Amino acid sequence: MRLSFARGIVAAGMLAGLSTAPNVLSAQPGGVAPACPVDANSPKELAVMELQVQRARAATTPEIRQSALKAIMKELDTKPERFAKNPAGYNLRMGQALTMWAIEPGVGNTPVRASLGFVTSPTESIDLVLKLDEAYKAIVAALPVCESDVKSLRQNEVWLAVTRKALDASNGGQLDSAEYYARRSLLLSSDSPYPHYVLGNVANQRKDRAAAMGHWKQVISQSGADTTHRELRNGSLYLLSVNQLEAAEAAKGAEQQALAKDAAASFKALLAATPDSPDAPNIMTSWADALKMAGDSASIPGIYADLIARPAGYSDVALTMASIIATRINKTDDAIALNEAAIARNPYARDALRNLAANYYGKDQFLKMLPPSYTLVAIDPNNFDAWMMFAYAGQGIAKATKVPAEKKAWTDSLVKYQTYAEALPVRVEITSFQRGAKEVSLTLQFEHQAATDGNYTVTVEFLDAVGAVVGSAPSSVGPLKKGETKSVVFTAAATGVVGYRYKPVK
Repeated sequence: MRLSFARGIVAAGMLAGLSTAPNVLSAQPGGVAPACPVDANSPKELAVMELQVQRARAATTPEIRQSALKAIMKELDTKPERFAKNPAGYNLRMGQALTMWAIEPGVGNTPVRASLGFVTSPTESIDLVLKLDEAYKAIVAALPVCESDVKSLRQNEVWLAVTRKALDASNGGQLDSAEYYARRSLLLSSDSPYPHYVLGNVANQRKDRAAAMGHWKQVISQSGADTTHRELRNGSLYLLSVNQLEAAEAAKGAEQQALAKDAAASFKALLAATPDSPDAPNIMTSWADALKMAGDSASIPGIYADLIARPAGYSDVALTMASIIATRINKTDDAIALNEAAIARNPYARDALRNLAANYYGKDQFLKMLPPSYTLVAIDPNNFDAWMMFAYAGQGIAKATKVPAEKKAWTDSLVKYQTYAEALPVRVEITSFQRGAKEVSLTLQFEHQAATDGNYTVTVEFLDAVGAVVGSAPSSVGPLKKGETKSVVFTAAATGVVGYRYKPVK
């Protein structure tokens, strides 16, 4: 599941939650919220401007709207000392006009002041976003009690427009534009995850891992528990955890442990947020790798504790992967319980069957190796390791028994199955098994062992939970020379598939 500086494009569905916050300062009579006592009526010139604000908002043509906005700017910029006693009201009006100018088609990011109605320094350019940020800061400086209301006011139409531009540029691979608009978005409002997600993508593509991880952390923090940001949060959490682990692998000593500890915490949070994800087994494995690297192997059993306690709540794939984690830390009893649970969920879970037989071998429970091995060779008859399970079982039993006749019988069994495994004309390895809703595919790698060239017709049968064949896929394999390998994908339209088997390749 490792990603190295993956692009992390924002999915279209993520934009559904991107909207402006209510304009609380202008929602009340006179433009004042109950908890934010901005006086928009003193001096009287500010009160008169409300008419121009309403005229601009109701305008049916650009000419009418721009005329009203120019009138507001001219009044605000003419003898501004008239408004010195009410900086909050002055800047509220300034912000209202700037917001409408900033989204006016054709105005651009830095128009000439005179074109907006300013009378001072008419030929100079004005950065509308910077000026808008300045106005918001001035309101809070004058009336600190208005801080939370101004935060909401900042997520206005201008913020929405620049944030969308940042997202579109990021999706289009335009890194410089994406960064420019994302930073303008942050200048207007630092309380949104979207600009940080864009900046994380930009840093990621520029291979600045530290910066990317910093922005993904901000995405996670700003998203919080808001369900509209769930996909955005989880995507960032995934990218953060993977990159933290990769950074830990490249580090040493205390730095490695610290990074690995952070990665473990991120994988834990990711698994909690996406327990039903197809990636859940890989997340568990990476979480275990992070804990081990952090020097906290004692916490690894906690990863799969719930799977042992509630196996019916998990897929056979998740249970099998958890068994591998348990095996790696020598928790063989846990691994056995998890593999048995996986097989109970899916009798054709090949990896669980193989791993269970190996777990029994590790516990010297040689007779118990036989049932899963019989099922294993029935579905994977040309797998060398599957047949060798019988040889290992025979070897273990022969070594343990004190009865000469039994020792000979099991030694003969060892020789029989080892000879059979080594004589397979073709050895097969399963390299991929993909179960879709309506289509399934199995990738087999064939390694030719026979001295003479071989051509084979191989048929794969796909099975449902009760063992019925619900799809099949034949394919020609060959010609193959001794020592040659070839991978073949077997695909079929089928539903309800849990397993597979192929007919022996002879």
